[in-house]
Amino acid sequence: MSSAEKIKKLFAKSDVKVHSKVDDRIVGDALTAFGKSEETTPISAEPNRWRMIMNSRIAKLAAAAAIVIAAFVVISQFGGSVDVSSVAWADVLENVEAARTVMCTLEIQSGDDREVFTSRVMEPYHWRLDAIESPYDYQASIHDGRINKCLLLYPHTKMAVLNTDEGYPGYKVNTYEKLKRDFRDGTEKNLGTVVLDGRDTVCFEISRGDKRITVWADPTTAIPIQIEETWDANGSGKRILRSDIKFDIEFEEGLFGMTPPEGYSLLDFETQRIETPFELTEKHLVEGLAVYPKYLDGGFRTRFRGGRPMTDEVRKRCHEDAAKLSWTDEEANKSSLACEFIERLPEGSDYQYVGEDVKLGDADAPVCWWKPPGSETYRVIYGDLSVQDVNSDDLPEIPWLDEKR
Repeated sequence: MSSAEKIKKLFAKSDVKVHSKVDDRIVGDALTAFGKSEETTPISAEPNRWRMIMNSRIAKLAAAAAIVIAAFVVISQFGGSVDVSSVAWADVLENVEAARTVMCTLEIQSGDDREVFTSRVMEPYHWRLDAIESPYDYQASIHDGRINKCLLLYPHTKMAVLNTDEGYPGYKVNTYEKLKRDFRDGTEKNLGTVVLDGRDTVCFEISRGDKRITVWADPTTAIPIQIEETWDANGSGKRILRSDIKFDIEFEEGLFGMTPPEGYSLLDFETQRIETPFELTEKHLVEGLAVYPKYLDGGFRTRFRGGRPMTDEVRKRCHEDAAKLSWTDEEANKSSLACEFIERLPEGSDYQYVGEDVKLGDADAPVCWWKPPGSETYRVIYGDLSVQDVNSDDLPEIPWLDEKR
């Protein structure tokens, strides 16, 4: 092995980390100095001594340290301090493009709404947001770009919701691929050295219309430390901040899976059906009906998986009902389970909903009823949310059937 190859090998094994351009300069200067010393040093009469000395582990470490120290002496002789001003936007962009996985703290602010997540991205199809601080109840959103699906997890109710990405407005703006496209628009400006949280960074800015992206990068590695996006969204200022950025880390297997955790129910928005790991009972129906009077002036919904035929007037009332609902995710999940209970009733159950004008607490007014399999009587839920067995002859007349007579 030549002297030059030995120096390169020892540099590769050392723990000294500087910019790649500085590395080239150090190695080049060291090789030049070493070459000059070899020209003036006579060839040893004992060629085996070098091999014997280098077989000692301590000697190897000492030699490596000596060469590294010599390299820094060369730096001081030939150029003074390390120059990091040569870090360019192309270096930053190269690091961003090369990363296959990214993890960061993601802060999203729109007007007075603020959410903070742990964001994980695995190129080119997967990303996941785990809530750290959010006004909403969901714990995580998991996205699979191959099938254009998003899975939301609600730990309080053990409910998972599957929908298309278009079904959750705003999520597309947070994708890493979109950010990379913005990086490549050619409008970047180098703002020079900027101190961020007590450390020197190289700062770049990208502007297009009312949107601005600011990138703070490490001056020695050209790796982004923090990225901020700001723009005006429908008159409300919006800000997305990525901090504590880490590239090319390994994620746990299954982190981006679209299967809910064990014990969760799954609501599929496309089919409007729910898979549950437990049996649905009339208790779920009662709980689902109970969430509405809070928002509908003490009354129940105009229709609930049944009811008066859908005329223009009934449709208008249904829209008015929906506009009043500002319920929590837990309440929405209870309503979904109630609907699923009705969907699963076997043929011949004769489910009827008559609660359109019933008020909460009215113990004499039926809200709905159905006939369980093999039963001679009907189960009737009343306005006070009590449940009773009633003979078919004692059921009230159905108003809209009377109107057809």
